[in-house]
Amino acid sequence: MRETAATVVENRDLSAGVHLLRLRNAAVCDGHQAGRFVMIGAGEVVGGGPPSPMLRRPFSVQRVDGDVFEILYRVVGVGTDRMARMVPGQIVPVLGPLGSAFSQPAPEERAVLLGGGVGIPPMVALADALVASGHRAWTAYLGVGSSADAGCFVGFERGPAATGAVVRASMDGSVGLRGNVVQAWLADRAQAAPQRERVYACGPMAMLRAVARTCAELGVPAQVSVETMMGCGVGICMGCVIENRAYAEGDAAARAAMSPYDRWLMACIKGPVFDATEVVLDDGGLLH
Repeated sequence: MRETAATVVENRDLSAGVHLLRLRNAAVCDGHQAGRFVMIGAGEVVGGGPPSPMLRRPFSVQRVDGDVFEILYRVVGVGTDRMARMVPGQIVPVLGPLGSAFSQPAPEERAVLLGGGVGIPPMVALADALVASGHRAWTAYLGVGSSADAGCFVGFERGPAATGAVVRASMDGSVGLRGNVVQAWLADRAQAAPQRERVYACGPMAMLRAVARTCAELGVPAQVSVETMMGCGVGICMGCVIENRAYAEGDAAARAAMSPYDRWLMACIKGPVFDATEVVLDDGGLLH
């Protein structure tokens, strides 16, 4: 992790307020692993000017290409609106890469990648990593609300991730299958020969709860990348805590023995990637 600055290479509107931002910084690219994230200063000025009152925004790194990394974001507030105005050549403050990464599946395991909306980027990074490692047994199930959000699929339309099996779904049926990614995965699973699987997921908290519940019922190991409120990215503000399931489900003695730092796990340090059985997937959202 390091405090650095990156140069904007491209900032493309993919439709419906979804943007692809590509930034050049070799140090961030060198430290990247699938699942890790960066904090981007949307309102800061590099090299002078008054300090910005805006907190930095956390975004998963979608892809690394040489010394250029990219993120996918949706314009929903003041911070992301400022990001949408970034132009090529602009210097942007960046902190990262930060957080934990996905573990690799065993050679005999089929990797199931579940991505919803702007939660798809970590699945792009993981697919790229699987291809690079030679692991070919994987399928990505990608979901959006409607065809208006189809820009979220961009990472799987090129690069290493485009070489694998990809199933698209939308809630209204305007793109791919009608329904959500869990339904799409289970429909395929019902028709396939039994095999060992490992699930990876990122998306809205309701989707992650469904993933965790389904995987627990099926006995399938799962890792989830959570999106939470986050102010600093380095464990100082404690704004990104998520409850430890061992505390939530423990008896009085077990709870009394746990420190606050064990009860509440900071997503910026302990995550954002967690074993789905270890945390309480409560409602949360990115800070925009």
